[in-house]
Amino acid sequence: MLLTLIKNEFIKIFKRSKTWIVFGLFIVFIGITAFGTWMNDKNMKEWTSPEYQIQQAEEQLVHIRNDIKRAEEDGDQKWIQNSKEIETSLLKQIDINKEIIKNGISEDAWKKQLDESIKSTENTIKQYEEDGIREWNKRWYAESKQQLDDLKYLKNNNIKPLQGWEYQAFNFLQMLNSFFGLGVLIAGISVFMSDMVSGECTPATLKFLLVQPVTRGKILFSKFIVSTVTVLSLILIPQLVGMTVVNMTSDVDASKYPVRVEQKYEKAFDQSSGEMIMNQIPDTSKMITNTENAFRTIGYQSLFILSACSIVFMISTLFKSSMTSMAVSVISTIFLSIGTQAISSIRNISHLLFTTYADAGSLVTSKLALMYQNPKLTTTNGIICLIITAIIAYTIAHINFIKKDILI
Repeated sequence: MLLTLIKNEFIKIFKRSKTWIVFGLFIVFIGITAFGTWMNDKNMKEWTSPEYQIQQAEEQLVHIRNDIKRAEEDGDQKWIQNSKEIETSLLKQIDINKEIIKNGISEDAWKKQLDESIKSTENTIKQYEEDGIREWNKRWYAESKQQLDDLKYLKNNNIKPLQGWEYQAFNFLQMLNSFFGLGVLIAGISVFMSDMVSGECTPATLKFLLVQPVTRGKILFSKFIVSTVTVLSLILIPQLVGMTVVNMTSDVDASKYPVRVEQKYEKAFDQSSGEMIMNQIPDTSKMITNTENAFRTIGYQSLFILSACSIVFMISTLFKSSMTSMAVSVISTIFLSIGTQAISSIRNISHLLFTTYADAGSLVTSKLALMYQNPKLTTTNGIICLIITAIIAYTIAHINFIKKDILI
């Protein structure tokens, strides 16, 4: 009987116009995100091109030469000297970029730049060690050592460093998850699922189900399974298709590019600023590839979707009006999403709120802890919070649905 209920629920849910409207809007959102990733890449390539660099340098030269004239009129030798040094630097920059336009960039130029970055980072670390590691430079020292490891990994594996703005599938996934973290994902789930139970109270379709020889628990469970599987499918499949399309239309292979994950932080008082700051705990992060990072991100995102579906489903069982359940779902979840970022007192307990974990990409790369200034925002705590939230929400929905009188 349960399989029959599930089959009927699938038929009902895909006959709803709302299902296809929400799905269509999500497809549009996926497309806009992919286009935004492409546009960002296009703009950055233009801004870093030698032609643009020459144009910018020539514009700055006009202002610098005017400064030199005014400095000469005032007889300010220091001003003259500083302005002429800038003029020389700009002229050198123009010559370098003209040379690039004429001869192009050698294929191994990035290797030389990588060696220079390694050497510069080593000198920075050496300088920190000579000055002595103290509270004020502890953070920068740890970050420099981690950066050196990353640079050496790139060199040892012959991987060209990326700038971070390239049009490629993993940047697309990261940008998409950043949007999800703003409340887009939970709002969509709320709109889609908020009437799964309450919506059947007004046109009394629940009455037909309740008079059948089947328990209320099975009726509720079938609705939950169908709605959750549908939401997972409508979100994950277009997302994977989007990544595939971006990957096929991109000339950047970033699948083996290294990513830092599971970095732990601790709060410490900074004497210079008089504020609490987040310090990295040394040797707590590990390096994985973009491919593994994508699998982890989608896995945590799926767990978040399950938790969000449980919460919205619970709210749907508490009200008979679909409009009321939708309003409560959207307003409460959006408030938590935005309020957690804006209100410091809520940020301190953000690791206990399921809405915080909407940005699965930042959770995996440990950026979420820095965003909320909360060292307890770890993947382990995220898994625990999302699972407990899902269990409690569904339990409340189950008890409420089977115990209370349903007058239709």
